[in-house]
Amino acid sequence: MAITPQQIQTAKQVQDNAAQDTNQTVRLVAGPGTGKSFVIEGRVHWLLSNQNIPPEDIIAISFTRAASKDLKERIHGYCLAHNQHNVTNVRVSTLHSLALHILRKTGNLNLYPTDPIIMDDWELAVIFDAEFGHSNPMTPPRSEEVRRDHEAFWSTGNWNPPNFPVPKKPITAAERAAFTAFYSPRTQAYSCVLPGEIIRMCVTQIQAGLIDPVAELGVQHLIVDEVQDLNPCDFDFIDLLIQKGVNVFISGDDDQSVYSFRYAFPQGIQNFTTKYPNSTNHVLADCFRCTPAVLNAAIGVINNFHVQNRIPKNLSSLYTNANPVNNGFLQANTFKSPKQEATFIANSCHALINQNISSKDIMILISNKRAQLKTLTDALDALGIGYDANQREDFKDSNHGRFLISILRILENTNDYIAHRVLLGTPDRIGLTTCNGITDKVIANNMNYRTVFYNQLPTGVFSNREVVAIDKAKATLQVIQNWNLTETINQRAGDIDQIILTNFSQAEVVDWRSFIASLPIDMTLEELKDYLETDSQETKDNILNSIFIRLNQVNPQLKPLPDKIRIMSFHSSKGLSAKIVFLPGLEETIFPNTFAQQIPGLVLECARLFYVAITRAKAACIISHTQWRNLYGTFTQMTSSRFCASTGAVFRQQNNPSLTVAELQTIQTSIANL
Repeated sequence: MAITPQQIQTAKQVQDNAAQDTNQTVRLVAGPGTGKSFVIEGRVHWLLSNQNIPPEDIIAISFTRAASKDLKERIHGYCLAHNQHNVTNVRVSTLHSLALHILRKTGNLNLYPTDPIIMDDWELAVIFDAEFGHSNPMTPPRSEEVRRDHEAFWSTGNWNPPNFPVPKKPITAAERAAFTAFYSPRTQAYSCVLPGEIIRMCVTQIQAGLIDPVAELGVQHLIVDEVQDLNPCDFDFIDLLIQKGVNVFISGDDDQSVYSFRYAFPQGIQNFTTKYPNSTNHVLADCFRCTPAVLNAAIGVINNFHVQNRIPKNLSSLYTNANPVNNGFLQANTFKSPKQEATFIANSCHALINQNISSKDIMILISNKRAQLKTLTDALDALGIGYDANQREDFKDSNHGRFLISILRILENTNDYIAHRVLLGTPDRIGLTTCNGITDKVIANNMNYRTVFYNQLPTGVFSNREVVAIDKAKATLQVIQNWNLTETINQRAGDIDQIILTNFSQAEVVDWRSFIASLPIDMTLEELKDYLETDSQETKDNILNSIFIRLNQVNPQLKPLPDKIRIMSFHSSKGLSAKIVFLPGLEETIFPNTFAQQIPGLVLECARLFYVAITRAKAACIISHTQWRNLYGTFTQMTSSRFCASTGAVFRQQNNPSLTVAELQTIQTSIANL
C-alpha cells in the first residue's frame, strides 16, 4: 500500500477520537472512503471492552436490510478478531425492524391475524394499489398517488411535505377518506403493513405514553449509520430515545443524501448539533478510497451544486502524499453516438482484462436503464465479456417469478398471507377482478383470508370463477406440501418446471430455465429465495460465494464462479466500490432526467448522486456524454449534463476505439499503488 504508516496513524487517531467519545449525542460526518465503518466497528468494541456495556444494551442500525447485514458482519468480524466474543449479542438491524420488534413485544401487532409482512414495491403496485383503484374507480397512477400521499404523511407528519411530488390534480379529502376506509380492512385481511407506516405507528404509540421504547429495547447506546437517508419520522423516533437518556451516535454524510423519494432529508444530519447543542461533532476528511484525480472531480461537482446549509468539509485523498504519490486517472470523453460510446467502453474493458485486471474490479454505472443498458450489453456481448447487469430483476418481477417466490416464502412461513395472495393472482387467466372479489367477500363475511386456501369453502359465498381460482391455488399448495427449503434446485427443478407449466405456459418454463442456467444447481431453495428477494448485487454475490465455498469443500475440483463486470444504477452502487468506473450518458434529459430538471432541489440531489457515483472509483474514472441519441424513436441532438463542467475535466472528442496503451499503463500503475 502506497499510503504511509504515518498517514494511517494520523487518520486512525481521528477515527478513534470519534469512536471513543463519551458524550450522550455524537455526530460523525464521514465523506466517501474515510473509514466510517471502521469507526462504528471500533465504537462497538470500545463500548464492550472499555466501558463494560452489556452487548444487549447496544443497538446499531442502518438504512437497508443489505446495509445492516453488511454492518453486522463487519462489527461481529472486527470484535471477534479482537477477542470480544460477546459481540454476537449486539443487535444490528434496520430501523423498521427495530420498530416492528417494539410493536410486536408490546402486543401492537396482535391487531393482525399473524405477524404482518411489509409489502414491497411490486406488491404495493400489483396488489394494494391495483385493488384500491378497482374498489374506488380510479386509474393505477392515481391510486398510487393517493397511497403515496399517505406514506408522505406517515414519513413526515405533514400533508404535502417537502420532497413530495405534488400531483397535477391535488389529492382530495374524499380520496383520502376512501383510502382510509380501504386501507385498514385490507391490511388486516392480508396481515400486512405498508413501508411508510411502521415507524409512524411506533412513534405515535410512544408519544401517547403507551410504549416505553427504552424499557422494551433495553438500550443504552444506539448507533445510527447512513443517517442522511432517514426521514423526519425516523428522526422523531431517535429524538424520543434521546429524551429518554439513550446515548445516540449518528454517522453519515449530507453530500450522500440521495433518497428524497423516500422522504430522506439531509437537514436531519445538518441540524443535529443545533437541535442538540451539547453534541460532539467529528469529521472524517482523509479519503483512503479515491485517488486525487477521482476525488477532485467529485468535490468539484458537490462544491458547485449543494444546499445552503451543507456541513463544511475539507475532504482530501491520502494518495496525494502517499509513497509513491498516486494521482489516479480521470478521463472525460465526447462521443458522437451511444453506440460509439458503448463500443469504446467494451473495447476498453476487454483491454483492461487482457492486462490481468479482474472483471470484478470494473464497474459501469448508468442513470437510465431504458436508454442506456441494451447498447452497452450489446457491445459487451459482441466481445464475449461477462457482466452482471441485475437483469434477473426482470425474472423476479414477472408473474411467474413472483409466483415462484411466493412458493418459497410459504415454505418458510405458512402464515405469509401476502404470499398466498400472490400465489392466487399471478397464474394465467386469474384476473384482478377475481382476486379483489375474493378478498372483498372474505372481509364482508367475517372470514380469515388464509383459511380460504386450506379449509372447505362456505356455500354460496364465492362465484364459480372465484372458486376455480381458489382451487387452482389449493392444487399448487398440495403439490408443495412436502417440499423443503433445504432441498436443492437440482432436486426440485423438474417439479418447478411442471408447476410453472401448470399455472403458466412453456414460455415461462423456458424463462425459468434460462434464469437458473447461471446459478449453481446445488443452490438450496432457501438460498434461491434469498437470492431472488434481495435487490443488492453485493448480497447476491455473497450468496453465490458462500455456495461456492460450501460446494468446494465437498468437491475441490470445482472452479470458482467467473468474475464479471458490474453494470448498475447510480443508486445501486451506493456502498460499493471498484478500481475502475465508467460513467456514460452524462446528458441533459438522461442525467438529470426531465422530471428532475423541473425541480431545483432534485437537481441538487442529482449532483449528490453523481458525487456518490464518481467516488465509487478508486484508481480510474472514465466519464462521457454523447452528441446524439435515439430517444423514443427520434434522433435527438443532446446537451451535455450541467454537471460535466464542474468535474474540472476537459471533455475531448474520443476517436480512439479504446483506451490507449499509455492510458492502460497509467491505470495499471495507479491500481498497483493503491
